Amino acid sequence: MKLPITSDPSPAPLPAEKPLLILEELISLLLPHSAPQQESRRGNSSLHLYEKNELMVALVTEGSVNIYHCPDMMLLATARAPFIFGLQGSLFQYELFKLIPAKDAKISVMPREKALKIIIKHHAFPQLLTYQIFINDYQANRNNLLINRTSLHIVCGLLEELAKIRPEERLKISVAKYVLDRSNLARSGVMKIIATLREEGFIIMENGKLIQCVKEFPENSLAKPSGKPGRKAHLTS
Repeated sequence: MKLPITSDPSPAPLPAEKPLLILEELISLLLPHSAPQQESRRGNSSLHLYEKNELMVALVTEGSVNIYHCPDMMLLATARAPFIFGLQGSLFQYELFKLIPAKDAKISVMPREKALKIIIKHHAFPQLLTYQIFINDYQANRNNLLINRTSLHIVCGLLEELAKIRPEERLKISVAKYVLDRSNLARSGVMKIIATLREEGFIIMENGKLIQCVKEFPENSLAKPSGKPGRKAHLTS
């Protein structure tokens, strides 16, 4: 049976683009006062932001960091450089999530208290606030995508997210793996939805990779519940 593509809610609008200039400005401000973190210090390949009873800030200048939900190790997001972890200063989040840097990631760390003093000294609080707004918007979008949505809605939303990744990186990513890693959906259902979207001309794929989202995904009321709640994402990239 063909999926009822036109009767399902469309993905929520994606949040604003990552504020690259502001991120680069904040990193340039903080980097001279930080210390490079060696991979051997991460412990089990994880990035720790709480050391010796002190909250830390991590500056990701190259590569990426995967963010996992600790209880089930579901991949919530991939934070690509430039990125800053730890400015929120939430010990709760650091215990709830596991941060695993890619092998090529370059990361520098510094105490959060020191980072905030530098930001205040250089009157960079507006930049910090803009970055925090981006983080909060991404988190809200993630929750809106995964909570109480149908499988089709979740898949379409993740495909839109995947389409925003740079082509040279996107062509290395399996569409099915991208969706399955970031949701609690059954593989068989995901594969059927992807196949239908491809057959009906919504997406172009080659060798399991997403080439292009050709047209907007089906639109309908975003308030329509699926009757089966999805999983909530708590952290963003």
